[in-house]
Amino acid sequence: MSRASDLLTIRELLQKRRKTTEDAQAGARRELAALKDQERDPEYEEQAQAELADYTLSTLIEAQRREIMLIDAALRRMETDVFGECVDCGNEISMDRLEAMPFAIRCEEDAALHEQETRDAARHVGSLSL
Repeated sequence: MSRASDLLTIRELLQKRRKTTEDAQAGARRELAALKDQERDPEYEEQAQAELADYTLSTLIEAQRREIMLIDAALRRMETDVFGECVDCGNEISMDRLEAMPFAIRCEEDAALHEQETRDAARHVGSLSL
């Protein structure tokens, strides 16, 4: 397979994943709305369970929103012919990496360097607050 056909396959997977995520998000929103519409029992334990379910559904919806944003960004990069190029070095991101992480914007080497820099910066900020 050529890289162009591999990228076309990834585009189709991204579009399917976006649809699946949107459907799941709509379901989670319905569940959250139903939970909020329920009569609240004054029992503490039941209230705590409802609040936990509310938190869990809200967190799930937020994660789904972020995933849709990543998919949309990847699809935009495809439209502008920069999908699969590392934003740091400009080299091609390996197909293995793109198949595993279709949202990847960095090659493996630059991603590892970026993650290390992020950890170092967080550690530095954490040490300043001590």
